[in-house]
Amino acid sequence: MHEMTETIYLFIRDFMEGSDGRPPTIREIGKGVRPERPLSCSLVHHHLNYLEEFGLIERVRIRDSRKRVIRLPGAQFVAPPVPEIVQ
Repeated sequence: MHEMTETIYLFIRDFMEGSDGRPPTIREIGKGVRPERPLSCSLVHHHLNYLEEFGLIERVRIRDSRKRVIRLPGAQFVAPPVPEIVQ
């Protein structure tokens, strides 16, 4: 696996852990792995295709949309408990 592909996978995993399972957008991935000179959307898609081929991610198309959701097979993210409001 290419080093950048692995870096993107780790970024996605860490991002989803820190955001209660919300996957990053393509642009967030590009900026997140190389903030000084973000990766192009095309290059991010290229690496996501490899990750999908390796079975490390799944991309699910949202009905009637070009958007896709990235999933990590087998990963379970638990939302933090909602704080109780005291009045």
